[in-house]
Amino acid sequence: QNDDEVEFRFPVAANTKAKYVKVNFGKSTLKVTVAGQTLLNGQLGGTVEVDDSTFTIEDASSGKGKELCVTLGKKENYTWPFVVR
Repeated sequence: QNDDEVEFRFPVAANTKAKYVKVNFGKSTLKVTVAGQTLLNGQLGGTVEVDDSTFTIEDASSGKGKELCVTLGKKENYTWPFVVR
């Protein structure tokens, strides 16, 4: 996290496509599901600008497989006391 955004990275199968991914961005909640499996579901440590939040599927930094990258745009510019619980 930095003052502007929070980023989550999840390893996913190499054949994962965006149509298998469901991300529910709430003002202070986040739920991430891939192929019916919930990877994250919790309360955020601050509030987000839903319209400034997105996800992408990228090649993994390790060079093996893919990563789901979820980026949340923060509503206020400060470090959250926790990211998600």
